Amino acid sequence: MPWFVYSILSAGLFVGLYLCIRWLTDKGFAPKQILLFLIGFASLGFLGATIPSLPKVLNAENFLDFLAAGAFAGISSSIGHWADFEAIKRAPNPGFSTSIRNSSILPVTVLSVILFNSQFRLEKLLGVFLILGGIIALVIQKQAPSGEKRIRNNDCGNYWVPLAFVALTGYTLMVLGMKKATLLGFSPPEICLCMYIVNFLFFTFICRRDFRSYFQDKSRLRFFLPVAFACALFAFGVNLLNVKGIELAPNPGYHEAIRSTNVLFLTFLAIPFFSASMDKQKIMGVISTVAGTFILVV
Repeated sequence: MPWFVYSILSAGLFVGLYLCIRWLTDKGFAPKQILLFLIGFASLGFLGATIPSLPKVLNAENFLDFLAAGAFAGISSSIGHWADFEAIKRAPNPGFSTSIRNSSILPVTVLSVILFNSQFRLEKLLGVFLILGGIIALVIQKQAPSGEKRIRNNDCGNYWVPLAFVALTGYTLMVLGMKKATLLGFSPPEICLCMYIVNFLFFTFICRRDFRSYFQDKSRLRFFLPVAFACALFAFGVNLLNVKGIELAPNPGYHEAIRSTNVLFLTFLAIPFFSASMDKQKIMGVISTVAGTFILVV
């Protein structure tokens, strides 16, 4: 399949992942708890998919190089996930931090040219900018809910700004690490397993003080686990498609730009699910995102 098919499919599956996570957070579950269980379940899936090739991986001549690239991507993604959630929680308008984080497609595009001799064409870069501009228009809210804004501003000041840039850096480095692992000849399940083991260790450490409490309320646990497992299924598909898109795309930044169009799908789904509305700003965002995607795939 063409590389952009993997990008579009990963964007679509990400919508399912987001809706599951959103549903659990609305029910009062902490993001770090969701991520811990999601990553744990998904890691088992990647382990199962990798078992047949595991002896070959362990005996590969460049295994240490692969381990370094996978661990680098895993550490970067762990820090990126944590900083992203914290920035969204603290920002006066969640769209501000989301816009900064999604800007990672620009350094990914440029650094891929320097590090991996990836494709660089001005018209494709225009497509990247159009998608980024469209995403910003879609996620920026004209006015945050007054109560939420007051809580964020009183508690956290402007700490969300450096956190958002940490998330941007983490996601940028994650993609570069994944690209390096694909160039070493390893498959998407193998790369994802390496990353997710690191992710699981990271969030186990983050959740160490709350871990026992997650199992105390049996009724909430029975409610939580099936949805967390559904999150893991979506994450499993998203990550396999994501690695494949990064591997095949002329420039990983092009894949990341199209994958980020999940915001477009979420915008339309938010209308029936969350009683959201379309305005001129969002309509322009839709047009810009679609135009940028068209430029990248033709």
